[in-house]
Amino acid sequence: MLLLIAVVQAADAPSLADALVRRGVRLTRIGSTGGFLRTGNVVLLIGVADEDYDDLATAIADNCQTRVEQSVAIMDPHLPFAMPTEVVVGGAVVFGVPVERFVRIPPGRPIQPDERGTGREPNEEADTMTTSTGDAEMEGLGTEDGMRLVVAVVRSDDADRVIGALVSADVRLTRINTTGGFLRRGNATLLIGVPGSQVDEVLELIESACPGRVDEAPLEKGIPAYSATVFVLDSSHFVRM
Repeated sequence: MLLLIAVVQAADAPSLADALVRRGVRLTRIGSTGGFLRTGNVVLLIGVADEDYDDLATAIADNCQTRVEQSVAIMDPHLPFAMPTEVVVGGAVVFGVPVERFVRIPPGRPIQPDERGTGREPNEEADTMTTSTGDAEMEGLGTEDGMRLVVAVVRSDDADRVIGALVSADVRLTRINTTGGFLRRGNATLLIGVPGSQVDEVLELIESACPGRVDEAPLEKGIPAYSATVFVLDSSHFVRM
């Protein structure tokens, strides 16, 4: 399984999101800004099975077109006026990060021991996922199985509760306010760095802080709601400065 981090132009994001939702693909949207033209773009977080990558890449390519825009820049510092220049924008930049563990927490149902870390639905056959782990000590926080980056997408109304539970356990995190791709409702993406030996504890804290509820808007397209979606990524480098 892969976690795709796709950077696309803001103008292309709605059509791409609609195309992915029609395929039953979940996504999380982060508003962002480009570093060159300072124009708005969107970062999409998408979990995809390895065998579905080609279809997803086709959808991204079909919905993210390049275009030429005019940018005003002073090309020569000796000139008293700005010179217009054409810049090609659009398209997409996609990073694929192997996922070590993948967990979905349904509303009101705890993670079962045989489901933790598999990312599968109940009674669904598990796929074996392997990944290399580091063996170096890092800032005194590393363990023999290295550091992990836990990317947890939770509902906005659960975010403060989840953050409180993690902070009380002395777990550091960063919160990014994001938006879901299907219902377009707000959620929060938490970036959590922990030693590999603490991943289970973090998953339990997230699960315990997400209350049981009946989904207020049952989805007719066969995409069930979840209280949290969690990706665990192997972090080959970790530096605290």
